[in-house]
Amino acid sequence: MTDVVNMRRESIDLEALLLSRAYLYTLFHKLFGGTPDAAMVACVLSETTRDVAEEYAGDDPSMKGLGRFLENLGECVDGAVLTEQARDEYTRLFIGPGEVPCQPMESPYRTKDAAVFQENTLAVRAIFRERGLQLTRLMRIPDDHIATMCGFMAHEAERSLAELRAGNVGDLAASLRDEEAFVRDHMLTWVDDFARCARRSKTAVLYPQMIEALAAFVRNDAVLLSEAACWAEEARDACGETIPGGLGALPGSPEAAAFAEVSDALAALARLRPFGIEDHELVSISV
Repeated sequence: MTDVVNMRRESIDLEALLLSRAYLYTLFHKLFGGTPDAAMVACVLSETTRDVAEEYAGDDPSMKGLGRFLENLGECVDGAVLTEQARDEYTRLFIGPGEVPCQPMESPYRTKDAAVFQENTLAVRAIFRERGLQLTRLMRIPDDHIATMCGFMAHEAERSLAELRAGNVGDLAASLRDEEAFVRDHMLTWVDDFARCARRSKTAVLYPQMIEALAAFVRNDAVLLSEAACWAEEARDACGETIPGGLGALPGSPEAAAFAEVSDALAALARLRPFGIEDHELVSISV
């Protein structure tokens, strides 16, 4: 009984982290997948984003710095001005005209070949399909684009969060291991190089800093996923595949109320439609 009580208490902390990572992956998906507008910039600078970054950061100074950067940016730059500057910066970094300073796809960093739609692109596409997903506009943008990868991880993070809340610790453990493998095999392999390339930008208004933040976030996420998967596997071995009544915060508790606020903010973030985001969206398919 004591083990179950401790497990339920620990699951509340895990719920907070899983919710935070779902929010952050969604934020990076939207931010890197479409030309920023006023609504997107307002979301990036929001108190919720800063709170979520702080929740996820723990003792990591890089992640803690993200919240401070966003707070200072919001205080020092007018929103309309920032939106215009961010739009110009996004265009220069991700679109052109001319050669962009940093390719936002995995393959060029892995093969040192600037061509897109390489073998690695197909490997990422296969992983999406294994999880029942596919790009809405297949073949328009390479599957290993950073925005699409973040969108995939956001989807998987929400899946893991639902599994925790349902008490499906067996499925949770498997899901977290799959996510860890994707992060280590297809994100950690290049995001640091991507961040270094982003420093070549002629400006550093928002995007170079947010790409740096993504690199720090992904490094932390690999560790979190490994530790969370171990926790879920121990829970499965102790209690079976499913824990009746579910896990996480109890309905009506202060924690549940706080999580509901973040969930509402996540839903609002998911509804944002920066121009071009449709090229990086995934849809369910029959497999």
